[in-house]
Amino acid sequence: MTIPPASPTEHLQSTLRKYYNREVREWFSDIDIDNLDLNIPRQSMALACRHQDEDSFILTISRQMFFESIRNRYALFQSGVGETTLKQTVRRKTRPKITLYFLEDLSDVADGYAPIDGQISIRLMDYDQGSITEAIARTHALRIRSAFAAGAGFVWKKGKVMCSYSDWEKGYQLQLLCRNETEGRRVVEQVLDIQNDSPDWSNFNVNENAEPATAFPTIPDRDRAYGEIRRQPRRRPIADVRFQLARMDVVGVPAPIILVDRSGTYPNPLVS
Repeated sequence: MTIPPASPTEHLQSTLRKYYNREVREWFSDIDIDNLDLNIPRQSMALACRHQDEDSFILTISRQMFFESIRNRYALFQSGVGETTLKQTVRRKTRPKITLYFLEDLSDVADGYAPIDGQISIRLMDYDQGSITEAIARTHALRIRSAFAAGAGFVWKKGKVMCSYSDWEKGYQLQLLCRNETEGRRVVEQVLDIQNDSPDWSNFNVNENAEPATAFPTIPDRDRAYGEIRRQPRRRPIADVRFQLARMDVVGVPAPIILVDRSGTYPNPLVS
């Protein structure tokens, strides 16, 4: 084997410039990576990922880790795409579905834990795959942008209290873990704004455990798993999760329609 003349570190960085930057360019192919506006989140992310000649080894690794975290987030948001298990005979299941994604701020994540996430889904019962159009999707995207993406993004305060809101005729079957009933009502009102609906509070229920600290401990016990003593997963953790993006899934359309994206994960959301 021919040993490269440079040091192993220099060889690695040289290889990264050749191959890794190619992947970065492909991932951000929708923008001019040599002419970036850092006030636009996706363009700022592109610059943060791109390896530079003067990068230290630590910075090189940091860029790689950040790039992989972006791609992993994309894979998370893609989950469920192409599902073929929908029961075509069930009316509600064939209606367009809007899903809102939330994620805990990285600065708030406790050491040793992954960020807490959250999802809220609704169905557009007035439309089916034949009647839904881009114009209708855009109208809903604009409402979502106003209700959830304005400013620093809507924050859902997750907790141990289960708040549910069920109105199947209007496409709602919400199950929301919240700090308290007041927060549950606030989130329900915000979600119903997407369809300009007002809550019927007779459809709202609250289920609160008598001993939440015992049933859902903030710091879970350790137990043996796969040959080692490990911390068990948290149940109903307390966290503030911030709105990231909204997508629409339509039966017969192979890829999700990205309505709004604060995260910069997707290149062309319907509204920005």
